[in-house]
Amino acid sequence: MGFSISAAAAVIGVSLLMIVEISLGTIIPLYVDIQESYDQMKDRAVDELQTSVTIANVNTTVNASGYDLNVTIRNSGSTVIDTRYVHVLIDGASVSFSCSSTYIHPENTNYILVHGLTGSGEKKVKVITQNGISCYDSYIV
Repeated sequence: MGFSISAAAAVIGVSLLMIVEISLGTIIPLYVDIQESYDQMKDRAVDELQTSVTIANVNTTVNASGYDLNVTIRNSGSTVIDTRYVHVLIDGASVSFSCSSTYIHPENTNYILVHGLTGSGEKKVKVITQNGISCYDSYIV
């Protein structure tokens, strides 16, 4: 009877060690991934708070097929804005555009050119940065 208790204790002990190993092998990587996600979330929140953009000027140039739009935006925040991730909306519709440079450094301006627009009347232009910070202005064609 003494040997069966020892064998049962050994089996239970080995089983507990296996359960702990499997559990820790799953939980530790999960914890690391969650911690990295929180760090990225904090970085995005800080970038969002430090991002500010304003539209300094909106000009239109009428041509034969419609008009072209020139928007001057100013980075009034303290983060660098990557224009590859900037979106421009005209009356709520996304339009393709070109920029004078790839990055807008703090306290600098950039020119966004939108070609081949049509329509008339009052229009609204909205510029959205990679952090979701946006600004808008209106113009008349």
